[in-house]
Amino acid sequence: NIDNDTAGITVAPTSGLVTTEAGGAAEFTIVLDSQPTDNVTVIVFSGNVNEGTVSHGSITFTSANWNVPQKVTVTGVDDPVDDGDAVYTILVGPVITGDPKFAGLSPADVSVTNIDDDTAGIIVTPAFGLTTTEAGGKAQFTVVLASAPAYDVAVAVSSANTAEGMVSAASLTFTTANWNTPQTVTVTG
Repeated sequence: NIDNDTAGITVAPTSGLVTTEAGGAAEFTIVLDSQPTDNVTVIVFSGNVNEGTVSHGSITFTSANWNVPQKVTVTGVDDPVDDGDAVYTILVGPVITGDPKFAGLSPADVSVTNIDDDTAGIIVTPAFGLTTTEAGGKAQFTVVLASAPAYDVAVAVSSANTAEGMVSAASLTFTTANWNTPQTVTVTG
């Protein structure tokens, strides 16, 4: 009797998956191509946990469930950096089993794109409507970055008319540590 079964592991799809930094998820499946003689455990992990995570660290197939596709959910991870859409890989394997036909198999990895939800920018609050007085009345506004910078960011602050109002700081410096902490500027009439 000629055997027509081949030991193998099918991963589908292996590309085109999209996650988002807002927690958007995607799924792929893993299934064995033939019945094993021993349990087959497939290790699954993210090649970049800063971009995406997986729902299962491993999946075990038995002689009873070997032909039932097992779902793996990949969930996007948020970061505060405007770093663009990032391609990362979900690594499938190694395979752990006592079945010599499955031992050493290298299943296909899965390519995923995590969609960035950050935009570089500077937020001034309030942007208008402040009032000072010629008697030295003061008004305040805050400045903060919209996303984490890769390097220090200096924001120049000046008055367009120093005869009418002066600002308390000539510049504000934001770092990777304080980028999301609003800094206050006082305007004195």
